[in-house]
Amino acid sequence: MRVKYHVRLSNEERSMLEALIKQKKPRVAQHKKRHAQILLAIDENNSPLTNQQIAKALNISPLAVTSLRKRFVEEGLEVAVNSKHSDQGRRRIMDGEAEAHLIALACSTPPEGRCRWTLNLLRDKMIELKYIDNISRTSVHYALKK
Repeated sequence: MRVKYHVRLSNEERSMLEALIKQKKPRVAQHKKRHAQILLAIDENNSPLTNQQIAKALNISPLAVTSLRKRFVEEGLEVAVNSKHSDQGRRRIMDGEAEAHLIALACSTPPEGRCRWTLNLLRDKMIELKYIDNISRTSVHYALKK
């Protein structure tokens, strides 16, 4: 299997990860220790193991190893070790201003012939008033649920 993301740790990074692994359990979260173990194992400066070998040795999935490789290369050592999940998710559909317009709209009187606003009516009105280009009724629901 071809490796797309190459991990090469400096001596300083390597010693920091080894120190992290040796710390006592109450001081360090388990996922941080696991991530440090994986990074040390995939370091190309010190005879790396394959993703499958690491996954088998640490009882995790090969996809977890691949994801950690990617996170290390794209976001750096701190993010790779400390976070369980990457912050690079989908961008938010509505910003604060659009949410404020949505809430104001939901609190206003509903259209004539209706006794209340529905999610679809709110979505259509938001698009009609050009507060947002496109939005799903589910996104409207989540914004109002907050």
